[in-house]
Amino acid sequence: MHLSLRRHSWLIAALALVIGLLVIGSRPAAAQSDNPDLWYAEFWTNQELRGTPIMTRWDRTIDFRWWGGAPDARVGDDNFSVRWTRRIPFAAGNYRFNATMDDGMRVWINDQLIIDSWTPSQEHTVSVDRFIPAGTHAFRVEHFEDGGQATAIFTWSLIGPESAGPQFPNWQGVYFNTPNLAGAPVLVRDDRYLNQNWGTASPGPGVNSDLWSARWTRQVAVQPGRYRVVATSDDGSRVWVNNQLVIDNWIDQTTTRSAEITARGNVATVVVEYYDNFGPAFLQVDLIPLGGPAILPPGPAGNCTVAPTALQAQVNGTVVLNVRRGPSTQFEALTQLQPCATVQMTGFRSTDSEWVQVVTPNGQTGWVNAAYVSTGVPVSSLSPTN
Repeated sequence: MHLSLRRHSWLIAALALVIGLLVIGSRPAAAQSDNPDLWYAEFWTNQELRGTPIMTRWDRTIDFRWWGGAPDARVGDDNFSVRWTRRIPFAAGNYRFNATMDDGMRVWINDQLIIDSWTPSQEHTVSVDRFIPAGTHAFRVEHFEDGGQATAIFTWSLIGPESAGPQFPNWQGVYFNTPNLAGAPVLVRDDRYLNQNWGTASPGPGVNSDLWSARWTRQVAVQPGRYRVVATSDDGSRVWVNNQLVIDNWIDQTTTRSAEITARGNVATVVVEYYDNFGPAFLQVDLIPLGGPAILPPGPAGNCTVAPTALQAQVNGTVVLNVRRGPSTQFEALTQLQPCATVQMTGFRSTDSEWVQVVTPNGQTGWVNAAYVSTGVPVSSLSPTN
């Protein structure tokens, strides 16, 4: 009887071992296996990637149009989510990453969120350009499906050679011969300033003089605290700080807008997009600590060889500046001041210190945006007024 029990014990142990090996072999290996050719996919039967995945598998690409169907019978047609992870070797260069989705998708590279479109929506594509240094990088792509059609596509392409991106010490400028940042870039270069008055000329070799657009990216050293972002453009502009859209001037006219942000780290990623429709082209972007001077390069001095004194204000060297009836872009423009023009200040500023009151050479009293002038005394020392 004891021998029979021992035989049964050995049989049970062997059977358990075989079943265990079969179960392990039927599942994808852990994501940590870092297969550079495959995506490790985890699926949930909810939209929040919550709980234990209902299934896992390996996908060669993220290129799915499930239409009204399901990725798998275990997942269902609607109300599901999926996460793909993969470590991918890259050669150094400028890359465009594209996410086509219905409903939402998010994309991280090395835990940095680069695409965030996490809302129910019809099929659409979001693209971003990034310089990727040589090496292996961790990618995470997430998708959720609410109801109806379902699409999840993620691709990338090299848009600039290795030599184009070694280091962009200033602004990485990517230029397009379309007004909507579409198509292949016609110029990629390092731009020292985003304080440019192109007039009716082309901004660079191979770029149209009208109907063009550009995207600039820069890492900016900051101290934790509050900042004001100011953008003036003709025609449209948009500004992101750490993947958050803070200014949206995407319209066919000259506009100045500002927004206050909080910096919590030591480096901020600033992305500026711009388009020119027809006529003069102009762009200026500033990042200003509240209570301090702007920290982005102000632009070339042009012919401004004499500094303002006492209660004088001098227009930056590449700016044609509106003088407005009141301290806001909502007020009409009375006249314009040319680059390097010097005017007398009245001694008054707006309560938020964004505007100073001046007297023009022809005797008109009006207001100019303080971000675009140099002053003989700190703006904060002027008297506030409404």
